[in-house]
Amino acid sequence: MTSTAVLVMGITGMPSWGQDQIRRISQQARRRAPVVGADTPELLDGAPEEHLALFDKIVPLDVHDPGACREWAATAPPDIGAIVTIREMSVVAAAELGQALGIPGNSPDVARRIRTKDLCRQRLREAGFPQPRSAVCHGLEDAERFLHDTRPGPWIVKPRDGLASIGVSRVGQRDELPAALAGLHGGTSPMGALPSASSFLMETYVSGQEYSAEGVMVGGVPHVLALTRKTVTDGFISTSQRVPSGLAPEVDEEARDTVARGLKALGVTHGIFHVELWLTPSEVVLGEFHIRPGGDYIHALVEHTRPGLELYGTLIDDLLGHPPAAVPAPAGSARVEFLFAPAGRLRAVHGWDELAGHPAVHAADLNVSPGDVIGRRKDSFSRSAVFVVGADHHEDVDALATSLAAGIIFDTDPTDSAEPEGADVAIEAAGTVEAWERALSLVRPGGTVLAFGGLPRDARVAVDAYRIHYEQVRLVGSFHHTPRHFRAALAFLASGAFPFERLVTHEVGLEGVRALFDAPPRDYLKAAVRP
Repeated sequence: MTSTAVLVMGITGMPSWGQDQIRRISQQARRRAPVVGADTPELLDGAPEEHLALFDKIVPLDVHDPGACREWAATAPPDIGAIVTIREMSVVAAAELGQALGIPGNSPDVARRIRTKDLCRQRLREAGFPQPRSAVCHGLEDAERFLHDTRPGPWIVKPRDGLASIGVSRVGQRDELPAALAGLHGGTSPMGALPSASSFLMETYVSGQEYSAEGVMVGGVPHVLALTRKTVTDGFISTSQRVPSGLAPEVDEEARDTVARGLKALGVTHGIFHVELWLTPSEVVLGEFHIRPGGDYIHALVEHTRPGLELYGTLIDDLLGHPPAAVPAPAGSARVEFLFAPAGRLRAVHGWDELAGHPAVHAADLNVSPGDVIGRRKDSFSRSAVFVVGADHHEDVDALATSLAAGIIFDTDPTDSAEPEGADVAIEAAGTVEAWERALSLVRPGGTVLAFGGLPRDARVAVDAYRIHYEQVRLVGSFHHTPRHFRAALAFLASGAFPFERLVTHEVGLEGVRALFDAPPRDYLKAAVRP
């Protein structure tokens, strides 16, 4: 081993495919250098000992905060020569830290451009790549204007920098927008709550078969190692991915070339990449780019179909300046399959042990247990089970995956269903028609909307009569407060019982207001604007 260490940012608190990636990174990195693991103190506190034992040293660090990582660079161990992350929320922080340490990696500007979907689309469009029409929106009025200007639809509503299909919706007409916008907020992942944002992205829908490209940069040159064929739900949650893709050779070559040119146009120079794309009848349309490995056990598909390949070892060799190893030729086929239990209370799962013990199954993880209440399919983290299977040919792997999935029976009681989703009470305090309508979409059946923000006398609010009548949602008003309430609030403020000054987390000038709304920091609560 050399004296140069590899820092892995984001090492715990992940689903099974993320844990498998961390295990492989540790194994392949340790053959080259000592390995340091870093994650937030909260996630490290709950990490199993066997996860932490994969690393030679553990560092508590907010791996999601670029500022915290830049500050840590001043006291970081001097031997760190490479930084690796598989976590989408850490790619910008990793780039910032790498720049501060003066070690190879993508620039922070490139990382931010790729993380912010509209900026990525803009750069690709400027470089001549076909892209869906898109716009950054700040509310319902902006979204309605985009629908009007880009008819006939359908359209996609998504966060500007989201992950795992959280908050992504397809809408076909205007009256579906309020629910789609409500779905943008309050997303969580196993790594914690996702940051909120004041803006979102609207795109025209691309009709075509979905694929992804997986590869690694070596010497600044993209090497596409595999194309995967992808299937998704109506909510864009991945249900399966397979290598090889089954594309005709000339189409396969065109897709690989388009991805490589797209990476160059975006300025990517280092790292493993995961690029989503569509094949329409006339062209390849590039989707979202990621400068980290794909999730969903895609890494296992790539390594299985390139026998002898060390995907992460190839990355680390490039970052450390080691001579690259030869890339093994493709062989065989592999597929990852996700399963969804029906809604209700789970009584039993039948057939899982037989599936997990099948000799062609390389990984299997059951995410639900008897007694769990199964809700609707919200995002990639709400899938019930996953398995990875390998075979010699893609026809064989498809048949085997279908057969194994058919042997799993989720026995649920649909009458003992999940708690209705939504808030018990939503308090509207913005005083806009949009906020009133959104509040009505956020409560569960039987919930209450308290309309505190006043509207002009002639304002009109669209109310979903079905929700009011059949779901018994209550809409009640509240006007201001009495002198008694005002005196009690002042006394509470003066008592010092709560450090209210900590609610003001930032100070900006007038010129900084728009940037604060467009990209609020993770710790942003309120800002003092000082002209």
